[in-house]
Amino acid sequence: MSSLYTFESRQKVQFYDCDPMGVVWHGNYLRYLEVARGEFLDFINYGYQRISDDGNFFPIVEERMKYLRSLRLGDDFTVRVHLDEYVNRLVHSFEIVCRGEICVKAKTVQVCLPKNGSELSFFMPQGFVDAVEGIPGFVRQ
Repeated sequence: MSSLYTFESRQKVQFYDCDPMGVVWHGNYLRYLEVARGEFLDFINYGYQRISDDGNFFPIVEERMKYLRSLRLGDDFTVRVHLDEYVNRLVHSFEIVCRGEICVKAKTVQVCLPKNGSELSFFMPQGFVDAVEGIPGFVRQ
């Protein structure tokens, strides 16, 4: 599947992310993805506060990660957030890149859960769809 849009988040490995050998602990990569996803949502003006204000949650229902190379203390890296789906569910694929090498590949799937309900929706709120389609240069496929 090809990406509909790619957003980049620049980050840096901090001391508290690492084990005693200076290698990033595997669980912190999920946090890097979350930071990048949050930045993307803020970029389209549909961040987590607006999701909540509109009466919804966007829980993650699936995630996969493939570790190819470890990040280390002090590394500057980029998280590429690829928007793969956005109408029925929110699907992002990710690449964490450092010094031109892909270190981690990942994918997350989020769905809409109305705050006043207990069942997942299989559509995203119209305001969210409009925000995505309002990205400058975005062409709906």
